[in-house]
Amino acid sequence: MSTLLGVRVVDLAGRWGELAGRILADLGAEVVKVEPPGGAVARRLGPFVGDRCVGPESSLTWMALGRGKRSVVIDPSVDADRAALAALVAGADVLIDNGDAADDWGLAPEVSTGLIWASVTPYGLDGPKAGWAADELSIEAAGGVLALQGDPDRPPVPVGYQQASCHGGGQAAADICIALYERERSGRGQRIDTSAQAAIVLATMHASPWATVFGENVPGTCDNRAEAREYWPGLPVQLMWRVADGWAQIGFQLPKMGEDTSHELMAWAEREGMVPADLAGRDWHHWKAGLADGTVSVDEVRRMLDTIEAFVATRTKREIFDHGLATRTLCAPIYTASDVLDDRQLEARDYFRDVDGLRRAGPFARMTATPLVELPPAPALDADGDLRRRPWPPRPAIGGPDRPSPSGPVVASDAAVGRRGVFDGLKVADFAWVGVGPLIARALADQGATTVHVESATRPDMLRRIGPFAEGVPGLDRSQFFAFVNTSKLGLACDLSTEAGRDLALRLVAWADVVIESFTPGTMERFGIDYGSLSRQHPDLVMLSTCLRGQDGPERRYGGFGSQGVAVTPLFTATGWPDRPPAGPWGAYTDFCAPRFGISALASALLHRRRTGEGQHIDLSQVEAAMHFAEPLLLDRQLNDRETAPQGHASAHACPHAVLPAAGHERHVTIACETADQWRALVALAGPALDPWSAPAFDELDARIEHKRAIEAALCRWTAPQEPFALAERLATGGVPSSVVNWSTDLLDDPQLAHRSYYTVLEHGEVGPVLYDGTGSILSVTPSEQRSAAPTLGQHTEQVLRDLLGLSEAEVDRYRDAGALV
Repeated sequence: MSTLLGVRVVDLAGRWGELAGRILADLGAEVVKVEPPGGAVARRLGPFVGDRCVGPESSLTWMALGRGKRSVVIDPSVDADRAALAALVAGADVLIDNGDAADDWGLAPEVSTGLIWASVTPYGLDGPKAGWAADELSIEAAGGVLALQGDPDRPPVPVGYQQASCHGGGQAAADICIALYERERSGRGQRIDTSAQAAIVLATMHASPWATVFGENVPGTCDNRAEAREYWPGLPVQLMWRVADGWAQIGFQLPKMGEDTSHELMAWAEREGMVPADLAGRDWHHWKAGLADGTVSVDEVRRMLDTIEAFVATRTKREIFDHGLATRTLCAPIYTASDVLDDRQLEARDYFRDVDGLRRAGPFARMTATPLVELPPAPALDADGDLRRRPWPPRPAIGGPDRPSPSGPVVASDAAVGRRGVFDGLKVADFAWVGVGPLIARALADQGATTVHVESATRPDMLRRIGPFAEGVPGLDRSQFFAFVNTSKLGLACDLSTEAGRDLALRLVAWADVVIESFTPGTMERFGIDYGSLSRQHPDLVMLSTCLRGQDGPERRYGGFGSQGVAVTPLFTATGWPDRPPAGPWGAYTDFCAPRFGISALASALLHRRRTGEGQHIDLSQVEAAMHFAEPLLLDRQLNDRETAPQGHASAHACPHAVLPAAGHERHVTIACETADQWRALVALAGPALDPWSAPAFDELDARIEHKRAIEAALCRWTAPQEPFALAERLATGGVPSSVVNWSTDLLDDPQLAHRSYYTVLEHGEVGPVLYDGTGSILSVTPSEQRSAAPTLGQHTEQVLRDLLGLSEAEVDRYRDAGALV
């Protein structure tokens, strides 16, 4: 049985919310895609079968995002159609739209009836930019991600397949699942306002916190991109390495793990006889420290890196990956779509699904009690047109004080107003570190769950060692990167390497309703804290385990971060310039894709638990989840025999589609035209600059693409002397999708984010008041609220032990004496 079996969804979304409906379908909801005559926007988004949009079934984007949905065409100008749509919505649990349900579709839905109405838009339902024309490129720019990507001597590049709508749709799906849980408790529906701009800010990783701490941009990006990637004066850091059959990513940047990479590679090269005699036999673990104290010269390090470069060029991607697996170092191949389709880990986990003879992205999570649904292919246009005549019956009453729950008393609607959030009363043991797991736990904590983050001074969360640090002073309690993914949590110091620490962890788990962990697969089993052991005594426990490659398979123990995760999806290869090595998305990209899927899975599992009393285990592979942000690229390889390669500013459905210079240091604006109306608006605004292409023939996309280089060169001359913010506003309010390419510091002053109260000041235990990033959605009844700053290490140990676990003074002393509370 699926978690959302019986949930009925009317999907009116354009591009921005299309993924939300797909995720809900994966979880078992019945999703009806309501399309205007001619079909949904997603049917006109590339890539296309045969590279041409020749009808409503030719889009590979629709082929991916439409899976599992039903299609009915509704003409809002026809009274009978409008009445049929109103009847469908009256029988639905969830409505997803672009904020246009009333104006464009003539609907007047009432959330007071229990309806969950989610609007996914570029900037949000209201605010100074709510009416701006927008596209994928402009929202990636407005959210601060675009500025961080590409090569320092060229304009920034977007991710090679549209991502802003993926972040927006993924965020909306997570919040819809949270709202369904709330409705089960109180019977109340609510309005969800999801901004794709606000959602994608999360993917700036530590760049946004850097701006909040220092008021400047991350070194090596944005306004000082020309100095990018220099580890030491005269010593550039090479991230991409040519190997025998393509490219690999080898990291030297992170504490502990990074320096081992060079040592292990030099040792491997030495075994193969490829290290110069004067560099052989040396310990290269600590060359960074050697540079600092003068015991290693820049020239020696440069020759060491040159040696590694020459050596890895003789090895295949598979050999590099196997080396990373064996040595647990940050070596990852850069996969093309073909590599992904042949990936041995995905094969071992039976990930791909055969649909109409094509290998399709499989389940974004494995759930033991409520596995994701095997979805049929995307429907043909109006395949379910009979729904116009036979809509759903009216929605039954759900949740509230009249419906008991096996897992606890129902909170009455009037009393629910006094709760701290959707998950008030839920108890969470958070054993997860770094990004994905803590972000999932943060979503529960910010919605009222009592969440205990577990670490120790002997093994602190690795993110505590990664800046930005308050006032530039490193310290375990000073990292804003750690802080912004751990709001609203309690901090427990518990050393799991000790027997007493593991015993205490078991007591914490016995208290908890939810356990979240991100250890290397097998670690929790060695500790005796795995789901198989715990569920025998705790059958209603919901446990989520997340790692890069999943809990089983030959590569399950591969250690890395989202930077390595995205390398084995097609998104890395597709990002960059066609005449250069791929640049990949910014940072640990899959760390900011996977949490939306994890929250959806976890919230829906809690809904199932509330209804049945049954717990379950969730296996969230970050790579497998993020693959849903790139599925059309896999279809492109199979249907068009096209290998993924860096796209630059190319687009299959827009021209111009460019990042153009503007007045000021490293200032750019985006311009994209997908439709004839947008092109005509641009021609009117640009005036003589576009006169050579003002004839009606250029209303056709193919005609503009044929002249793409000349059109964009003319636009470059037109935009270069203009003030960027005024220009972008004039374009976007005039009907042309456009945005300034925001640096992280621009986000702090962005009027739309300010309108949405995106940033919150919280008082941190060591560093005082700090500005924290928010989330992508605003929920009308139960808004997410960052209730406290992230904990200092072990800040709440005494409170957790005494108040939550009920330990006596003597028991606390015994754990302390046994070395557990470190």
